[in-house]
Amino acid sequence: MGKYKIIGWDIGGANIKATKIVYSKRQNKIESVLSTSKYFAMWDKNQNPLEVVAEIYQNFKEADYFAITMTAELADRFSTKIEGINFIIDLFKDNFEDKKIYFYNNQAEFLKAEKLKDNIEKSLSLAAANWTASASFLAEFKKDFILFDMGSSTIDLIPVINNKIAALGTTDVERLKQGELIYHGFLRSNLSNLSSKLPYQGQMIDVINEYFAATADLHLLKDIITSAEYTIRPADGGLKSKMAAASRIARMISLDLNSITDSQLNLIIDYIYNQEISLIYNKLLQLYSRASLNLQIPLLINSEAAHFKNDLKMRSNFKFLELAKLIPVLDNNILTTTSIASLLLKKIIGKDLVKVVRLNDE
Repeated sequence: MGKYKIIGWDIGGANIKATKIVYSKRQNKIESVLSTSKYFAMWDKNQNPLEVVAEIYQNFKEADYFAITMTAELADRFSTKIEGINFIIDLFKDNFEDKKIYFYNNQAEFLKAEKLKDNIEKSLSLAAANWTASASFLAEFKKDFILFDMGSSTIDLIPVINNKIAALGTTDVERLKQGELIYHGFLRSNLSNLSSKLPYQGQMIDVINEYFAATADLHLLKDIITSAEYTIRPADGGLKSKMAAASRIARMISLDLNSITDSQLNLIIDYIYNQEISLIYNKLLQLYSRASLNLQIPLLINSEAAHFKNDLKMRSNFKFLELAKLIPVLDNNILTTTSIASLLLKKIIGKDLVKVVRLNDE
């Protein structure tokens, strides 16, 4: 066999993501990298994730190896984390018996399914470990950095020092405490979590604590995303237009578009956006306040995080480096799944990734 064909999987609560890597042993290089993502509501017990996984696999055609990470174990369809983890292990183990299957944990280890059987501690280490794959992959190419990876629901802030992950937390609870995980994302986050009050007619009005609007609405109105990039279901199930997004935000303080002027609404939108920037900024300062870190250590940012770099630089002299500009293979490919597939390739061929993945000059 002259090629290794690997699919990296990231099984999330709202999306199933995958990347296929094809590596030529004769040429000692990666021939192709292709990523895809499919929406899947893991919390809906009436839907079967195997259908989406099988569809993605059929579109990729063939592979010999699977590398798998997950965050879906927290979905409402499961009563405990271990139930969710075992469900995902069995999903792959029982339906792809001809594949060499590896799961990635929060200690940056690949584990085979048979090693996980009846080992609750090892199995629990698989929970929400996709950040470990991303940071470990990037540490192959950059010595010191903080990964600033913004997804649809969360932000990962992962320090790497001397090519080693320097995170203080491993579980989600620990990472939340250490400021390494923020439950605020690019599309799906409830805007009522950003501010308890909004300015209107000279007063600060209490925000109604309901899911009326999401970050997708805010970012659409700030021209950060387009309607085509509004890929979640709106809070009210309505349109993904600017007018519909404005109506949803007005509803946060019990208004509609007939009872608020454009200028009043734009002021509210700007206020919420500044609250969002403040949230991210404060978490970055919390991280940089550690003795081992300083502002000279760059933030490696994905395409979503890149939208906020100018506003953040106005507050502190952060240094930013966009991932796709450093590692071109990440352009139009998914970080977590490209990372985990690449790390398994490294394990298989026993070579440093810097020798097989092309970099751009910084």
